[in-house]
Order: sequence, then C-alpha cells, then structure tokens
Amino acid sequence: MNLSFLLILFISFFTINILPWVLALISKKASGNNKVIWFLMSFLLSWLGFIVYYYLVIKPEWKAELERKKSKRILRNENGMPIKMYEQS
Repeated sequence: MNLSFLLILFISFFTINILPWVLALISKKASGNNKVIWFLMSFLLSWLGFIVYYYLVIKPEWKAELERKKSKRILRNENGMPIKMYEQS
C-alpha cells in the first residue's frame, strides 16, 4: 500500500472516531460529572452521542449563563459614562 493512502486512512479514522472523545475531555463548557457523561456518550455513540449531549445539556447551560451576563450589563450614555439605575421594588 502507498504511504499517503495509509496516512489519509489514519487521519480519517482519527477524525471520525477519536476526535469526539478529545473534544469532550478538553471542553471548558462542561465539568465534573457532565464531562464524564459527555465523554462516555461520545465514546459509545461517537458523533451522535457527542451532538445529542451537546445540544441537550451543554448548550442550554451556556445560553443561560449568557443571559445572566446580559442582565448584569451596565447601561451607558452616548459618551460611554455609566447610567446609574435604581431597582424598583
């Protein structure tokens, strides 16, 4: 066999099978038990498990975090100075 064919075959195998495991382990969006479950899902079901777990567990948490950050924004006027707002109870 040709060496370039073997190299392409190895890269394809890595991309299809091993990359989801690596992405699950190095992800900063998951931690603790979530990371272990994400790794196991991608290990057992490859890309299908990776995609399902990402969209069902990781992405909703990430969106909620983004919404919390947006709610803490400081309003500023046209000159960039903060506008002090008081909460009404």
